[in-house]
Amino acid sequence: MADKKKVEFNVFGISQQLPMHPNDSNTKDVIMLESTVLFAKRGYQAVSIRDIANTIKMKPSSLYNHFPGKEALFDAVLDHAEDLYLLYFKYLDDSISKAQTFNDVMDRIIREPSKMSNEFTCYAFSLIQTEQFRDEHCSRIYNETFLDYSINFFKTWFDRCVEKGLAQPFDTKTAATIIINSSLICINLKVQEFMGHRPPINFIDHFMDIKNLIMRLAGFHDADSPFPALAKEAPAPPPAPDPGPLLDPGPFARNDPDEKDGGGPE
Repeated sequence: MADKKKVEFNVFGISQQLPMHPNDSNTKDVIMLESTVLFAKRGYQAVSIRDIANTIKMKPSSLYNHFPGKEALFDAVLDHAEDLYLLYFKYLDDSISKAQTFNDVMDRIIREPSKMSNEFTCYAFSLIQTEQFRDEHCSRIYNETFLDYSINFFKTWFDRCVEKGLAQPFDTKTAATIIINSSLICINLKVQEFMGHRPPINFIDHFMDIKNLIMRLAGFHDADSPFPALAKEAPAPPPAPDPGPLLDPGPFARNDPDEKDGGGPE
């Protein structure tokens, strides 16, 4: 079990085996993962140290060798979840900085979240959302990090794209808010998937819809778009009604030599 948990605690969900606490035993990682799952499923108040110890087949007294109590364990889970979240954005910032087009920026924003989607991050982020109304620590992380920090991060990058002429001026804060709200919803749906339930949406299709929506907000929405794959084929407009002859062509009316009335030069 230890090796499996070691992979799942990888910061970004990629292949390297990076334990959560490199200078500590993997036991602490397992305690944090299993307690996070229990907290997320049952709620903080419904989980005891004995419940956690039983889940990982450990004596409660042994668990106290790693954490002095349930509250300290809960705070450690929240702090580590926030650290991973901020580390992910540092990673994302570096990735976006290499983008050459707005389409590339959006691809990186949509693609990179999968690198941090593992059991711990999904359960921990979901836990913060559900416990924010009860716990001040969760409330601070949710409001300051999940919302304020994240929305400002994406808004800043969208503003840079507009300044560099990669996109037309658009409501960058609304676009950033759409991304964050969609991401938080998908985290909760991913937890349902971990619990064995089939999510009601396809995550890839959902984020591609979000990408296309923001691309259109940024001006990429018609046949002249540099990204024609995003342009939907619109039905041909109905023919305009014949307005009939002008009452007064005026002095600048052009004589068309092909007109059937013979009005052109001989």
